[in-house]
Amino acid sequence: MKNGHENLAHMSEATLRISVAASLCAYGITGRTDALLYEDGDRTADTSRSYLSEATEELDRAAGTYQGLAQTLSRRLASAAARAEDQLLIDLATCATPRPALSTVPSAPTRADAFSTRSR
Repeated sequence: MKNGHENLAHMSEATLRISVAASLCAYGITGRTDALLYEDGDRTADTSRSYLSEATEELDRAAGTYQGLAQTLSRRLASAAARAEDQLLIDLATCATPRPALSTVPSAPTRADAFSTRSR
């Protein structure tokens, strides 16, 4: 589809941010668990709060990325011309036979068409 590489990059960015947020949450939880289980663990919750705060920021950024991408793709889906363009690009990328357009307008024969008819 049009701008497919760019859309994929945005999706990858958002999923990476979610992965980072999950890791930060795990670090925060592990830090608090260590503090409770081991004597040499960090007794303050500041480190865990810091990790969880960073995780929240990453999730907010990921949500913004997803929202922007969803709006872009929704606008393309709402347009019949954009859908037809995307279908053509998808067909070309997959080496499939292009599907007929939603509303085809007969075109006048080209000079090459006229020449090929005479040679038959």
